[in-house]
Amino acid sequence: MLTPQRPLDLAALAVAALLAGLALLQWQSASSFSEAAEVAEARVVELRTAKKVLLEAEADVFATVEFVPEGTSESVRAELPTTVQNLGLQPEGLVGTLVSVRYDPAAPRVVRYGAASGAEGALPLAALALFALFVPTIMRRSSLASGGG
Repeated sequence: MLTPQRPLDLAALAVAALLAGLALLQWQSASSFSEAAEVAEARVVELRTAKKVLLEAEADVFATVEFVPEGTSESVRAELPTTVQNLGLQPEGLVGTLVSVRYDPAAPRVVRYGAASGAEGALPLAALALFALFVPTIMRRSSLASGGG
């Protein structure tokens, strides 16, 4: 059980509160985007590869799309914020393909693929906030089990 008198418990509460706040901000931002978003058909015009520095992991690939927002005649280019791999798409043959995107009419360069709104990021943050609350208890039990009193 957390007791606010212990420094480790206070640190865990602070980290949990910070993560919970970030999760809430992410959720609110995604909700605002979803309410205002318009749907458009966009053409994938370019792929950008970002090599991961750590480990020998597969490089991330981001797609740049081009579309014409409703009510305008000027096309907009924007990079999707999620990697092609995380969207379930294959980079091979993707350039030139039409995809459905959602964009913010007030800022058309803010784009999401398909039905994604960005709320997906709130769940891991909330889970980490919850986990942070249990860290002091886990550490105390681990210390007791190893004979560290």
